[in-house]
Amino acid sequence: MINYYFYCGTLDWSYEPEERFKRGRSTGIWKIIAVLIIILLASAFLIAICITSLSPGEVAVIYDPLFKSYNGPYVGPTVFLRAPWQGLIKDFYTIDYIDMTTERIADYPPITALTKDGVEITIEESFTYSIDPSLFLDLVESYPRVDYEEQVLVPIMRQIVRDVTSTYTIEEVISNREELAVKVEETYRRRIENDPTLKAIRLHDVMLRGIKLPDRIKQAIEAKIAAYQQKIAAEYERERILTLANATAMERIITAEGEAEAILLRAEAIKTALMRIYNATGDLEILRIYTLLEQLQRVERPILIIGGGATPLITIPQSGDNRTRE
Repeated sequence: MINYYFYCGTLDWSYEPEERFKRGRSTGIWKIIAVLIIILLASAFLIAICITSLSPGEVAVIYDPLFKSYNGPYVGPTVFLRAPWQGLIKDFYTIDYIDMTTERIADYPPITALTKDGVEITIEESFTYSIDPSLFLDLVESYPRVDYEEQVLVPIMRQIVRDVTSTYTIEEVISNREELAVKVEETYRRRIENDPTLKAIRLHDVMLRGIKLPDRIKQAIEAKIAAYQQKIAAEYERERILTLANATAMERIITAEGEAEAILLRAEAIKTALMRIYNATGDLEILRIYTLLEQLQRVERPILIIGGGATPLITIPQSGDNRTRE
């Protein structure tokens, strides 16, 4: 009996190392699988962190703080990889609109400037610009914070507007607004194009939006305009009176010329009539009486022609149509 149990025990101990080997091998495989899963997850996480995408209109450069170097530019839309410790500097290269006015949504306040004669005015300006993506790296090297707008573009505009305005008096500013706008634009373009740190900036439109004058200047201008309008009205009235006077004089002249022409025609007609009467009768007394009757027709009051006796020979009434002969 003892030998049997000893034999069985001997048989059991002979198979234990093989089972342990199988169990250890199975455990090792699962550990390897777990490590691989962890590695895959970590790799996926790192890749997700390293993948960088840019939307349309964006441009970017990579900054490596370890080697203090830049890499790029990358122009969107695109996808690229960068190390987890590397930084990304990006901006939009599309057209940007800068508004320097008194509007509530303006980007910057308007510009206050002094004229040549010391009047303080407020000038509103606007301009548009874009970035050349191929030169964005140069722009980032000069302005790593991408603050070129606040640091350079806007301050230069303020300075130029003040410098140009100081060469004009207030009256010249009002009357030569277009000239002022052209000078500001030309000077601003020249400054931006000649700045080596702004080679990537492409300036488009520069616009003078408005000029706001002090209240006292507005009142003076309004009074001047009112006086000018009164002057124009007085000149118009004077011209009207002169025109009416000239018209009246011309009317009288024309009337007089007409009357003179009528007299000449009437005289010519009387002359012709007298010649015919004389040729027909040969009596000078008849000619005298005819001439007297023509003259009496122009007299307003009745006239009596008296012969040798007491009874009138001819009565001439006030109306030339009713003549009575006795």
